[in-house]
Amino acid sequence: MKRIFLIFSVLMLCSAAAFAASEEVVIECPWGGIAATLATPECGADVAVLIVAGSGPTDRNGNSGLNLNSYAYKRLSEALVEAGYAVLRYDKRAIGGSAIPAEEVPNLLFGDYVEDAERCVAWLYERGFTRVFMAGHSEGGTIALEVAARDRVTLSGVVLLAAPGYPMDQILVSQLAAQLIPSHIGLFVAAQSIIAKIKEGVEVPAEDIPAELISLFHPTVQPFLRSSMQSDPAQLIARCDEPMLIITGGRDIQVSEDNGQRLQSAARDARHVTFANMSHVLKDAASSDRMEQVVSVYTNSQLPLTEGLVPAIVEFLNNVTK
Repeated sequence: MKRIFLIFSVLMLCSAAAFAASEEVVIECPWGGIAATLATPECGADVAVLIVAGSGPTDRNGNSGLNLNSYAYKRLSEALVEAGYAVLRYDKRAIGGSAIPAEEVPNLLFGDYVEDAERCVAWLYERGFTRVFMAGHSEGGTIALEVAARDRVTLSGVVLLAAPGYPMDQILVSQLAAQLIPSHIGLFVAAQSIIAKIKEGVEVPAEDIPAELISLFHPTVQPFLRSSMQSDPAQLIARCDEPMLIITGGRDIQVSEDNGQRLQSAARDARHVTFANMSHVLKDAASSDRMEQVVSVYTNSQLPLTEGLVPAIVEFLNNVTK
C-alpha cells in the first residue's frame, strides 16, 4: 500500500512539471528512418504514450499542409507531458521527415504503417520505458488496433481518438455520401463503383476515374487503399486484451459517433466517451457544417483541444498504471 502511494506521489509531482526535454530522434529501420519527437517531463517518466497520426499527409504535429494546421498532436503531447507521461510522436513513412524515394511510394501498404508503429513501440522499450500506450487518431486508431491484435509488441493500453469502427471502404462511402449527395449523385455513384473494384483487387485506370476523384483514387494509391480496406476495426478490437479508451466527437464530420459505439460493442474491455462539440481534429466546432469547420477549426492552430479531452485520457492512463 505504501509503495502505491509513493508511485502516485511521483505522478502528482510530474503533473506540475514543465518540459525538461523535447528531443528530435530518428528510429532506424530497413527502409530508412522514422523521424520523431520524444518529449519527457522534468522529473522523468517510466510510462510513454505513442501518438499515431491519421490518414493522408498528416505529420507528427497534426498538420496536413494546405493550411490544415491544427497542431492537435503537439498540443496533446504537451498536455500529457505536463501530466507526467513521456510522449513520442512521429511522421509516418513517406510523410514529413520520414522520407522515402518517390518511386517507392506506390508500393506503400497499410501493413507497412503497422510495422513502423511496432518499431516505435519497441524503440520506447529500448529507451527504458516500462510501459507503453498507443494513442491513435483516425486511421492511426486502426494502426494501433492492428498492433494490439498482432501482439508482437507489448502494450499497456490503447486510446482511440476519432477512430473508425468500420472498414475503410465503408468509411470512404460514408464520407463521400455526405459531400456529394444530392448535388453530385453521379459522382457518388462513380466513387462507389471505384471503391468496390479496388477492394476486390481490380486496378482502376486513371482514365476511368473522374477528375474530381483522381487525387483520392489515383492508381498509385490504390494498392494502399486496397490493403487498408482489409482491416475491420471491430474485428481487431475483439481480439485485443488491452484496456481501451474510445473517444468520439459529436461534431466529427469524418468519423461519426456510431463508429465508437461499434468499437465498444465489439471490445472486451473498453470505455466510450463522446464530447458533444468535438470535431475530427479534437477541437470544438460551433456547428457540423463541413466548410465552416474547415475554415474555422481545421485551419486554426490557436484553438485549444476540446475541454475534458486530456483529463479523460489522463484518467485512463492513471487507472491502468496504478
